[in-house]
Order: sequence, then structure tokens, then C-alpha cells
Amino acid sequence: MQAEEQAALAALVRGQRQAALGTLDDGQPFVSMVLYVVDTGPSFLIHVSRLSAHTRHLEATPRASLLVMQPDTGSGNPQELARITTQVEAQRLDRESEAYKQGKSRYIARLPDSAMLFDFPDFSLYRLVPMNARYIGGFARAYSLTAEQLRQALEPGLNP
Repeated sequence: MQAEEQAALAALVRGQRQAALGTLDDGQPFVSMVLYVVDTGPSFLIHVSRLSAHTRHLEATPRASLLVMQPDTGSGNPQELARITTQVEAQRLDRESEAYKQGKSRYIARLPDSAMLFDFPDFSLYRLVPMNARYIGGFARAYSLTAEQLRQALEPGLNP
């Protein structure tokens, strides 16, 4: 993937705050909307409640998929919208760990309205570690990426 495509991928992922999270519910697909923040590695952070179905699914089966997509403005061909689907492994961060403290700080910096949710005992911070990804940058611009290739595209400009 050329540097121009890497920059477009990074701009897409860093420019959005919500994604579709695909989990497994007893082997059946389940998709929900989550907020996310790009973290070091790179990985993605999500802050979710145990009361949510997707959180219970992640606890049972930590393999998931995260889809980040360019918003549809209602004009042009929607099939040309940029998007990336990442297959991930979910890891719940221990509240006492340094990783949790750093992740919480990064999450609140990007999504300040979520700060109060960190006081709720049913919420947990998860790191979604990419295993591979499929990036569609537009018509005839499709790339399969390893975790290392995704890191190379995203690392230069992490979220605050």
C-alpha cells in the first residue's frame, strides 16, 4: 500500500468516533454500534457496559470485528465510501493496571462526554487488538492488511 493510501486509511480511522462492532452470540453474528479510540500498538479502545449484549458476547468469545466507515452524505456512489473492517481479539483491561489508566486518559481526551461513565461499576475498558484488516479506499482500491501493515498506517498520528 502506497503512502497516500496509508494516509487516507489513517485519516478515516482517526477521523471517526463510532464503529460497528461484530460479535458472536452463541455462534451467531451480532452487530452493534460502539464508540472507539485508537490506542498504541495500534489497537482500539472501547468502553462498554456489562449490561450490553456485545460486552457479554466479548466475554464469552473475544474474537470480534470492527467496521469503521466514511459517513454517507447522501450524494455520490455509496459503494465508493472508504471503510475498514478489522478482525480483532478483545482484552478487558484491569482497572488497576497502568494500561487501563493510560487508556482511560486517551479515551476521555477523545470522547470527553464519556468521562462520567468511568465511574459506573458495570463499564469496562477493552482493548481490541487487530489481527488483520480489509481496507476499501474507494472504487478498485482494496487492500488486505496484516496487523503490522495496519500499524504502519496508523501509528504516525495516534489520537490524543
